[in-house]
Amino acid sequence: MSARAARLAAVAEATARDTGGTPPVYVIGTEVPPPGGADHTLTSIDPTSLEAAHRTIEVHREIFHRANLRDAFSRVIAVVVQPGVEFGNRNVVFYERKKAKALARLLDDEPQLVFEAHSTDYQGQQLLSDLVEDGFGILKVGSQLTFVLRETLYALDLIATDLLPDYGHRPLFAAMEQLMLAHPQHWDRHYDGDAAEKRVLRHYSLSDRIRYYWAMPEAQVAVDRLIRALSGGRVPMPLLCQHLPGVERFADTPLNPIEILTGRVEQILNQYHAACHVRRTL
Repeated sequence: MSARAARLAAVAEATARDTGGTPPVYVIGTEVPPPGGADHTLTSIDPTSLEAAHRTIEVHREIFHRANLRDAFSRVIAVVVQPGVEFGNRNVVFYERKKAKALARLLDDEPQLVFEAHSTDYQGQQLLSDLVEDGFGILKVGSQLTFVLRETLYALDLIATDLLPDYGHRPLFAAMEQLMLAHPQHWDRHYDGDAAEKRVLRHYSLSDRIRYYWAMPEAQVAVDRLIRALSGGRVPMPLLCQHLPGVERFADTPLNPIEILTGRVEQILNQYHAACHVRRTL
């Protein structure tokens, strides 16, 4: 992996020189978890050991120097490590500062670096802030954003079902179930259990493999129908609170479903911005 990283860096360096671009910065490391989270229930995750993290840096440094990429290595800003966080289909392993205390000492010896942490989804504001304070300055998030999008779409589907006599009974949910059964390649290897358990996971798993289906025409038709059905209508506050607590400000006014959808996703992004002390720019 370190040799591959050096080859990629050589191409990036040459491209930057040839195009007059700004010299790139780099993140190194191999502690990358399964994309989209683990497939099984997790009880704990051990952080990367201090020794392993040191070794990762030293090996990369040696390979970069051999490849005449000393200047490129001086622009390495982060190393990927495992802080002891992960999520599976059904549960989350939360950050424990004391377990990562030894690993955090690495940054005393490498002050130009920060850590990059993967799978920080579902950790929450306080634990994200703890991660950043402990040196994990780059936080990766993915499945939680699409999970919240799905969660909000399904809540709106329930609201439309309760509010509009001609809408039907959860047609968005039904369309997505039919679509996933017709095209199981994105979920069938990742979900275990009997038929009932797999049905729940198809729609509600924290790994959110339903995200692969939203771009399909059948899903887009069902989402568009939902948005049209609710747009401009008025949802009574008790009904909105039943399915979407926390967005009461949208009650009893002409509804903009897109605003609710983007607002729920932005709430999660705001946790990351706040933890990383990043001011959002639109």
